[in-house]
Amino acid sequence: MKIKNWFILAGGSATRWQGYQGEKNKCFVKIDGERLIDRTERLLKENGITNIEIVLEGYNSKREAFEGIARKSKGAFGILLGDCYYTEAIIKDAVNRDVKSWKHYYCPHGNPWTGCPWEEGYIHLVPQRKWWLDKMAEFNKKCDSGEIKFEKDYQIDRYLRGLGQDDYRPNELDEHDIYWCDETDDLDYPNDYDMFMARHEANKRGERQDKLSIIIPNWNNGKHIGRLLENLTSQKVNVDRQVEIIVVDDGSTDNSREVIEKFGLVRHIYQPNRGVSSARNVGLMASTGKYITFIDSDDNVEASYIRTVFSEMDRGYDYCVFPWIDDKSGDTKFLFFDLVGNAAVWAYAFNWDTIGDNRFREDWNIAEDLDWLQRVVVPGKNRGLSDKPIYHYDWNANPDSLCKRFNRGDIKKER
Repeated sequence: MKIKNWFILAGGSATRWQGYQGEKNKCFVKIDGERLIDRTERLLKENGITNIEIVLEGYNSKREAFEGIARKSKGAFGILLGDCYYTEAIIKDAVNRDVKSWKHYYCPHGNPWTGCPWEEGYIHLVPQRKWWLDKMAEFNKKCDSGEIKFEKDYQIDRYLRGLGQDDYRPNELDEHDIYWCDETDDLDYPNDYDMFMARHEANKRGERQDKLSIIIPNWNNGKHIGRLLENLTSQKVNVDRQVEIIVVDDGSTDNSREVIEKFGLVRHIYQPNRGVSSARNVGLMASTGKYITFIDSDDNVEASYIRTVFSEMDRGYDYCVFPWIDDKSGDTKFLFFDLVGNAAVWAYAFNWDTIGDNRFREDWNIAEDLDWLQRVVVPGKNRGLSDKPIYHYDWNANPDSLCKRFNRGDIKKER
């Protein structure tokens, strides 16, 4: 059975957008000259859907809207969110999906089809409204009794997907998961919208700009990240090539944000605490350059870092490995064999085509570098081995981090 009746949920105040875009609602924001909600409606029609209703008002919350839609539908239905940037492929897949045996169509992981990889945007496909209404009644009862606290971080759509109050998101995909859709809710505007547009423009054509994208994940390292950013921004103004410095702050609770925002030449993205792998993935999806490097926020680099990366990668390498300097001993070392088995992505520069769709596994806490590199650095690639040390590994900056403890041998590989 395929869903023929579709609702696009487009209500909401979107107060932050009011000041930034002059729009009441994010669904009216234009991407490529077309409003998000118009794009979604167009894609549905192009895939043969004619019964489409846009829900703009009449409900005070998503909770009420879900129940109202179920009562109004009189049968099987699908719900899309109006402020999502859904790709053509995912709409086509949803419209043609056989849903006779299941209730949801969603995926909690980022993928190359979408724009921003933060919050969960869903497509709900419901083959029988009785199930939906029964779950709504169950949810309402638990809210009324105090068993469930209805709040922004735990709403009806999460309950309908079987997530408990303390569940963040599923770690593994099940048979009902397809692909995840971006939902531009609860982002830090205007920076994240600018990031979305930058990535969208760069990738919609499958193109990469002639620039170096430096990705820096950060968590509670406000004490040291300033020195790194000062170093990099100083280099940026002294080179004749384009460079983007992308800091992805992973839910820091210290003064990191205050420090980061002092640097106007840095793109900064903020997300809830999801780990270094998630932060790196966000940086990859935000990047627009054909060359990619990673730097840990508690380390530093040589003053020639940017020039050296360009000069080496311009030789046509798929990836290049650089020597690094051990700040504790002052020794220059090479590759990852000196790091107790932890292959470090910061010792490399990559051509974007070499990375492709590979992303860091977000369920790994340690050695996520090695896992990722084993998928990216494969036989047959054109490898460069530079003799120019450009990275300073600082053991003392954040000695209690998982990475530093692992590299010292204090803990073993874990997942």
